[in-house]
Amino acid sequence: MRIKTAAGIVATAGGFYALAMAADNGLSYNAWSNPGALNLMVQWGAAAVAFFMIPAAMLVIWFARLVIREVSASGLTPGQVAVGEAVLMAGASYEWHKHNERVSERLTESVMGPTERRDPW
Repeated sequence: MRIKTAAGIVATAGGFYALAMAADNGLSYNAWSNPGALNLMVQWGAAAVAFFMIPAAMLVIWFARLVIREVSASGLTPGQVAVGEAVLMAGASYEWHKHNERVSERLTESVMGPTERRDPW
């Protein structure tokens, strides 16, 4: 087994252990007999997040290296790649903006009622 794989497995196992300990401390909280359990729950929860960030970062780095390898093998110049990325980002930004407008209109209408005002007379 390679070192990276072993590190990912150990970090994931440590994350699950820390998550279990956080749940155990959260469930054993009692204001009179065990008031410090909430502090331990938060600390174990933070440790779980830290442990789970290791394999997540490994996956992001692996994916980025894969994309870089594919782009460099495509024969495009760095300028062409940058222009393509800018176009993709602009398109995604525009679509996200339209999505947010639709959600905002729907939420406003659900709270404030229809946006059109009808004259009752």
